[in-house]
Amino acid sequence: MDTTAGKAAQQTHCSSQVNDSGTNELVLCPHCDLLQFLPVLAAGEEAHCVRCQYQLDARQHNPVMRPALYAASALLMLVLANLFPFVSMAIGGNRSEIHFFDTSAVLFTEYQQLLAVLIWLFIQAVPAFCMLAVIYLKLGMRYRLPARIWVARVLYMLKPWSMVDIFLMGLLISFVKLVATAEISLGMSFWAFCLFCLLHLRTFQVLDRHALWASIAPSPQPAATVSTGYSGLDQQLKLCQCCTAVMPIQQAVCSRCHTRVTPRIPASLQKTLALLITACVLYIPANILPIMRTVSFGEVTDSTIISGFILMWQDGEYPVAIIIFLASVVIPIVKIVVMFWLCYLASARRQTAGKYSGNVYRLVDWVGRWSMVDVLVVAFMAALVRFGLLASVYPGVGAVLFAAVVITTMLAAVSFDPRLLWDNQTPPAVQRPQSLNAEGATM
Repeated sequence: MDTTAGKAAQQTHCSSQVNDSGTNELVLCPHCDLLQFLPVLAAGEEAHCVRCQYQLDARQHNPVMRPALYAASALLMLVLANLFPFVSMAIGGNRSEIHFFDTSAVLFTEYQQLLAVLIWLFIQAVPAFCMLAVIYLKLGMRYRLPARIWVARVLYMLKPWSMVDIFLMGLLISFVKLVATAEISLGMSFWAFCLFCLLHLRTFQVLDRHALWASIAPSPQPAATVSTGYSGLDQQLKLCQCCTAVMPIQQAVCSRCHTRVTPRIPASLQKTLALLITACVLYIPANILPIMRTVSFGEVTDSTIISGFILMWQDGEYPVAIIIFLASVVIPIVKIVVMFWLCYLASARRQTAGKYSGNVYRLVDWVGRWSMVDVLVVAFMAALVRFGLLASVYPGVGAVLFAAVVITTMLAAVSFDPRLLWDNQTPPAVQRPQSLNAEGATM
């Protein structure tokens, strides 16, 4: 199908007849609010917005069984990761062995209950629920199981908070820190957890959100005559951010997922700015107060984020030091600054605001969660390094504050409405989204 971006603008109308792309389904881009016809996609193809290049839809091979099997396999690996020894450490003739669950359980017993609950949610509860939800929803596509709408809503709400991939990176960083002074042995559960991470990521890769909601209920379409290639807000249409349904602006509740829908996120800039200011306030003590306390031969050493980076750099662990510096220092600061800049662009409503800023927003939204790696490193080392006065690691109050910084910046990205960047833009000279095959070639 021809979807060349340079094609002259043509006005098309929504009717009961199928348009020239082979479908009469209209979609609104969640990031730029452009109304477009969704082309018919073959397995392995993706549809991207013609204005901001956001992925609107993707078709997967065997969309029911593949995600369900990947999710079931991931759950099996998670069970195995909790049944057997995870990692053991030997130093000075003493040995410490932990299970995967001990990463949060030890923190709970050391009067860090809040941090322990967060770690348990991020690396155990949320990932497990996501995999169970995928299995339930995919089986529901065949057997019409109840409560699928609620499960789908919660699944996509919790997806960004599943941090097993970040925890795996934290494990590798911890091993680099410990291998010079201790003997590290990897148990069976560690390899099961590695497989769980891969299967968990693969499950979301093959999960088709648009097709998933379409299996629950057909996408409602506007009854009035509308024009593609223009903003939905200009035509009294709005998008359900939960299930991607298009509806009239007067309709308060989505007829498919039953969530309350507004044309834009209410008080988006005010909420984002409030969260960013909170993150700035928390970031100062998070870097001043110790994030980790180390006991070595009776000597107590408090480490902040910066001092930990300096120590690893002095020890010659340059790659790990750079990763920690980027994740714990550069990314949070850059994300806060960029989000302030995006709020300014959205409030200024400049004609060129959405041209590049949309891609910048998607990048900082994705990379922001990786700042949690330093907190997960502290949690794992606190669980493993338990040798009394010989060698022990304890989390500091800075770890809790830094976790709060990461969570606050993630919430700021969620509360920001990227469509505000495009509300003053001229409509593009295109009318259908680009269709890409699995290799990324335009069809």
